[in-house]
Amino acid sequence: MSNHPPRVALIGVHGYGQVHLDGLLRLAATGAVRVAGLADPRPPDPQALERVRALPGGAGVPIVADAAELLERVRPDVTIVSTPIHTHLPLARLALATGSHLLVEKPPTASMAQFRELSAEVAAAGRVCQVGFQSFGSHALAHAARLVADGAVGRLRGVGVHGAWVRERSYFTRAPWAGRMSLDGVPVTDGALTNAFAHATASALRVAGVRDDAAVTVELERYRTASPEGDDTAAARLTADGVPIVVAVTLCAAEHRAPVIVVHGERGRLELEYTTDTLTGHTADGTAVTGPPGRTVLLDNLVAHLADPAVPLLAPLAACAPFMHLLEAVRRDGPARPLPRAAVTEVDGRPVVADADATVRRCAEQLALFSELPGKIFEGGVENPRPAPSPERT
Repeated sequence: MSNHPPRVALIGVHGYGQVHLDGLLRLAATGAVRVAGLADPRPPDPQALERVRALPGGAGVPIVADAAELLERVRPDVTIVSTPIHTHLPLARLALATGSHLLVEKPPTASMAQFRELSAEVAAAGRVCQVGFQSFGSHALAHAARLVADGAVGRLRGVGVHGAWVRERSYFTRAPWAGRMSLDGVPVTDGALTNAFAHATASALRVAGVRDDAAVTVELERYRTASPEGDDTAAARLTADGVPIVVAVTLCAAEHRAPVIVVHGERGRLELEYTTDTLTGHTADGTAVTGPPGRTVLLDNLVAHLADPAVPLLAPLAACAPFMHLLEAVRRDGPARPLPRAAVTEVDGRPVVADADATVRRCAEQLALFSELPGKIFEGGVENPRPAPSPERT
């Protein structure tokens, strides 16, 4: 990297790409980076476009529809890929071919095979790749991970995650790839576990201290109500080094609630709201725990790393390997099972799974899958939905 500010291209300026664009423009306004160009079939909104043009040299920033055209034209130092899951690998390859470093949105790829291909190609190109698990920049998450690693909660019995969000039916029809396992024969692997709540699993794995190269077994129970193929209500149990990590989530809740990571220690307990960076709980000696506020933005961290390699990347591609075991297990599992109609009601035109919030909380507290909870789950619909599948090592 030269002494000049890195030139950053953004592919995908809508959806979460808008957040990346805001961050890019913030850094560009300080002179820390230069905007090399933007690519999206739909141009940015007028306000964002005005901010780009107001930058020094902003009038000449190319804004085009085609990513390949942009990358070949500007050959950026860094490329942000914020596009649908199944396009990550081909776009990352194009960027690497121009000599660019990468910031790729989560999940990094749609299969484990693609993940391994991307890892090999990043290494062969001598470039670095940061992945958009924004919670990896959380100071509270880092503090929780240190407490667990130091034995402050005693022996780790397991980690549970519960998440209950509200999504309208339009969420599942917003794009041809939404909620799809594949599209035109290409893996997509979109669903609550792998996309909307991907941060939940990745963050829980990091708090638990699961190694990048750990062997991970995965058990799944996946359901869908509004999603065409992928899960919108699901539970997964990942086991690494004998420690269970249970993630139970729904996109069809009655009310939207912040997802919580629950750390079960033999003599302590932590709760982390990873979307708000709120950490509470107590250690083995009864000391109350609160987390340091704030988080480091991943683009800022990548820029700092390129200026000084002694600054570690917060979300390097290799650190995503444990999460990719879950994604691969979901891909192999195929379309989620339809949830019986009796378990679903319509509220203002959107699907609500009966008792879903309480059910996913019970899973996180008991480190159990849906089928292992006593009694009837999803009141009015399913009792002991199916035996937990045999653990699959991916």
